[in-house]
Amino acid sequence: MKKVSRRKFLKASAAVGAAAASSGFAQEFFSRPSSVLGPARGNRVVIIGGGWGGISTARHLRRKNPNIEVVLIEKNPAFMSCPMSNLYLGGVKDLDFLVFDYTNVVKAGVTFVNERAIEVNRAGRYVRTTSGIIFYNYLVVSPGIDYMYEAIQGYSEVKQFLPVGFKPFEHIALKRQLDNFEGGDLVLAIPRPPYRCPPGPYERAAMLAYYLKTNQIKGKVIVLDANPGPISKAPGFTAAFNDLYKDYIQYIPQAEVTAIDYAKKTVKTSLGEFQFDLANIIPPMKAGEIVRTAGLGDRWANVQLPTFLSERDDRVYVIGDVMGNVPYPKSGQVAYNDGKIVAEHIAQRIAGKKLAEIPNPLPDNICYSFVNSEESIWVSHKHNWDAAARQVRQQSTVDNQRSKQNGGLALEWARGLWGDMFGPET
Repeated sequence: MKKVSRRKFLKASAAVGAAAASSGFAQEFFSRPSSVLGPARGNRVVIIGGGWGGISTARHLRRKNPNIEVVLIEKNPAFMSCPMSNLYLGGVKDLDFLVFDYTNVVKAGVTFVNERAIEVNRAGRYVRTTSGIIFYNYLVVSPGIDYMYEAIQGYSEVKQFLPVGFKPFEHIALKRQLDNFEGGDLVLAIPRPPYRCPPGPYERAAMLAYYLKTNQIKGKVIVLDANPGPISKAPGFTAAFNDLYKDYIQYIPQAEVTAIDYAKKTVKTSLGEFQFDLANIIPPMKAGEIVRTAGLGDRWANVQLPTFLSERDDRVYVIGDVMGNVPYPKSGQVAYNDGKIVAEHIAQRIAGKKLAEIPNPLPDNICYSFVNSEESIWVSHKHNWDAAARQVRQQSTVDNQRSKQNGGLALEWARGLWGDMFGPET
């Protein structure tokens, strides 16, 4: 599997977060101009978002039916995985471990448009990008999340100084801050759900503490959790905090951050004020802005259960973290499985199947969380459709016992899915 080198990526990327890249880099990775793509010659599926859900949809659509024209719109010139990114922040893995180019996606027959989707016109069935219009027969919306900075007083004015690290490439700026951290209080604030990757902030707390401990930095991770306790794998995380990092983590539940004073280096919470030397404040989250501009929802987008069709448009599918009326965790695994299911759904519709005849499997999930460089815990979810109640039912299994075996399984899981998403066709 070909990967973009860290040197090449960082050289071509913008200074903080790498949200934009030079045109030369974009051309190297097969971006195609979208000045105007006219009406599709056959069946065109346009996908907004080149993350876990979008890539999975694109690759599986081409495998289901190579005659389907698949267009992928993604603003970043390369992919960075948020799952496993806490290993990068903790100094266990380099950025190369998480970053992939779109070479094999394009070789599989996907048209990659390296631009930002700024408007969806559902009446006209087209997407407007930063340089043109792309018509579609079916649209898959998988933009991931945005932050609700407005929920915390003072955050919007200083957000450029406080990278969150729950979107791709923001981790670079956060890692730079961490590498320059000489000690003191590192405040990590966790919001109430729903947010991307429920266990992610707790894994981050463990890996930040691991970083301090390993590098013998005199500091402490102060975890301000708006929840009454860890909302996922609580016994496993609690044991790690107490057993591995008792001198490096101070966990404070029911401490919801309400305001930030960056000049004074303080955060105000429901339990009072806390001073920080470095802060990673994770705000509440919402679906990416394109969901609202397309008229598909407000904070989140609802789907026609048990399908992934938008409640507002039967030519539009919404997948991954943007969904609001389902119990699926907002995770990379779920988005990947959403993509597989939607690819099957669209392929069968194009083949002339009636919707009632289309099977609707539901996405399963597994989420591994590292608590040090080698050991991991995990949780898995199975989902079933209750036709009588017209609800998705969830069953969970969890392993809160950290182990190297689980750590090995976590790496095997990640490499397996990345291989399917970015590897060559066999």
